[in-house]
Amino acid sequence: MFVFDAVVHAFDATSANVRSDYGIHVLESIYQGQRAALPDRLQSYSLSRARFFQRMTAEELGSALFHESQTDAAIFHAIPAWGILKDLSPLSVGKELRDMFPDRVFLYGAVSPVEGARALAELDRQIAEIGILGVKLYPVDIIDGNLRAVSLADETHVYPVIERCRAAGVRTIAIHKALPIGTAPTSVFDPGDVDHAAADFPDMTFEIVHGGYAWTDETAFQLARFPNVIVNLESTIALLLRRPYAFAHIIGKLIDAGGPRKILWGTGAIPHPRPLIEAFAHFQMPEELTEQYGYRPLTTEDKRLIFGENAATLHGLGARTTSVDGDGVLREPWGLVPTPQAPDPLARRAEQLGRPSTATI
Repeated sequence: MFVFDAVVHAFDATSANVRSDYGIHVLESIYQGQRAALPDRLQSYSLSRARFFQRMTAEELGSALFHESQTDAAIFHAIPAWGILKDLSPLSVGKELRDMFPDRVFLYGAVSPVEGARALAELDRQIAEIGILGVKLYPVDIIDGNLRAVSLADETHVYPVIERCRAAGVRTIAIHKALPIGTAPTSVFDPGDVDHAAADFPDMTFEIVHGGYAWTDETAFQLARFPNVIVNLESTIALLLRRPYAFAHIIGKLIDAGGPRKILWGTGAIPHPRPLIEAFAHFQMPEELTEQYGYRPLTTEDKRLIFGENAATLHGLGARTTSVDGDGVLREPWGLVPTPQAPDPLARRAEQLGRPSTATI
């Protein structure tokens, strides 16, 4: 099957990238989450503290995607939380990755709408100079020392961003939802505000990243009610490795509500994409859940759509890709990520006691 990862990141998890204590919480949550997502037998696909708390390069990410997993194409997402971290997933790394694999890598830009005119100017630059398929929003940012919510119901700050995208032909707005990270209020991760923009901009597509991880029923209702709302499985798919029944309930509800064409494959490339791809390829809806809850079995066609054809159709790309040397020969996971001789100060923080909570995934 064609595997099109609709969200990958290259994190800069160094202490020099941190702007606030909240930034440390975010990085720690991501680190703990990629460890917690994997059962003991798959821990070779996670990164140790020393290897995680550094700046991932385009070469390292490209190897993980195209040499170490069955990924055929990917969309790199920048993350606009400039007041929390200087640049958590730098678009410059995504552009370098696209330069390396021009037929396989595409870009979502990112802006922080609460920056006002500066956000619009940055959006114009990304559209004109970089060439982006969509725009990624994050539900909070820190402006002048204050934590500010980014809501898709905000007609003052967010609607102008959507309007500028629409005028430029950028038709997809993705926003991180459903997965609380750090100390921000849980309410900002509630996807309910997506309703407002989806109703007011029916010709735009709104992509709920981490969709279904929490607020599953509410998200399912959104898929059923709005033709222009879709879900990206980043983080949600990771539940399949340790909590397959939890994942089965989520995917069952989402497909029942919106069908298989409104779900995009996404791993974030954290944890490593290979075990996620292989787990979903072999996943079958448990018969007892089909009988008890009425979830329909996943067909090969369902998986084909979710794995790649939905994202390709959304962006008018088609299920096409160019192979690279070594495709089909899966190398050691994270094989290019070094172990630094002098670990970053964040890597030297004491490990949390006990097993990390899967709620941090």
